[in-house]
Amino acid sequence: MTDDDPLAGLDDVPWAQLRHAYGMADDVPGHLRAMQAGTREGQYSPGARLANHIVHQGTRSQAAAYTVPFLVRMALDPRSADRHGCVGLLAAIAIGLDNNHLPNGYDPREDRAYLAELRGEADDWARWIAEAADDEQRGQREESCAQAFIDAEAVVRSYDAVREALPALATLLTSGSLELRAATANLLAWFPESAATSVPLLKAFVADEVSPGAAATGVVALGLLGDPATVPFVEPYLESPIVELRWASAFALTRFGIVGPAVVDVLTQVVARPPEKTGTMSFLSGSYSGLAAMALAGTPEATTLRTVDALLAGLADRTGVEGFYDRYYITDTLFTLVFPGDPAEPPRSFGDLSTVRQRVVRFVADQDEAAWPYGAMDALRRWKVPTVHPDLRVYAGIVQGGP
Repeated sequence: MTDDDPLAGLDDVPWAQLRHAYGMADDVPGHLRAMQAGTREGQYSPGARLANHIVHQGTRSQAAAYTVPFLVRMALDPRSADRHGCVGLLAAIAIGLDNNHLPNGYDPREDRAYLAELRGEADDWARWIAEAADDEQRGQREESCAQAFIDAEAVVRSYDAVREALPALATLLTSGSLELRAATANLLAWFPESAATSVPLLKAFVADEVSPGAAATGVVALGLLGDPATVPFVEPYLESPIVELRWASAFALTRFGIVGPAVVDVLTQVVARPPEKTGTMSFLSGSYSGLAAMALAGTPEATTLRTVDALLAGLADRTGVEGFYDRYYITDTLFTLVFPGDPAEPPRSFGDLSTVRQRVVRFVADQDEAAWPYGAMDALRRWKVPTVHPDLRVYAGIVQGGP
């Protein structure tokens, strides 16, 4: 390897002493080399394979932080095969799965406080270990304690490792690659401590960007960073002729508590009829309607018939594999809003349900059984609504039951 090789020093990292989701991390160098070369084996890309190991289902492993310098250098190197994939993986290393932090953004203080709390309880942990009934239990407790510290430290170290690289990575906002610009705008959204530097860069990026999806990503990022001084910049896009920018402005404004009729109008329109996905808007797996639904949930209009009808329209229109994420996020939002928790007094009949709940139940009952919305059945069970499809149709009055 030469000094200008992004993977220089890769073999100097003690990978075999670090852990990831599938054991020791001695296979990480191979994944990084495959990612740099763009070598693909089977269904998944090298970046997806690496992500599955070091941030499996959003859990940042001990090895994750150690990959950051190499991913940063690959992202900055024009010779790398998947530069925007590197930036996307860096975002996952920093925060895990973004749906765990949307629509509100990421607050690193929570993870730092948890780590500090663990460290402050070291004496309690030691006593707990010492009180073990035998050597076997003592070993189990020691392992449990050690893993808790490793996991909490991995989260903070991973985030901070990416944060330290932001000044270098921010230069990619002016890259000639559309995908790389969009991925970088997404990345900057997750570091509120760096907002003073990132906000001016994102504003310039949005103003100059020609891609609607990428520009919208920049506007959403401004909302997630949470600086109220950006409202005068974001608000005019609510009247843009470009639907992606209207959507992004409406979402961002809800983060600042601006939830007036114009904002709700845009969000309900996008939930029902989202713009076509292009890959340049990567928040929430590119789900315009899912993110609009999350934003609507925080408005006074959240449980009105108008909003619920828009959510149902979005569900009805999102079919097949392409609509999976839209259906998932809309359904999660819809049933959390309309059928929250356990009712104090479960309804005794369909007529006891509110008009909004009746509308949702009829929608589910009208669907083909195999196409029931994800997450719907658990909510209905809590409210003592039938979940067997023929029974539900009788309950909703769609068909007559019994002799």
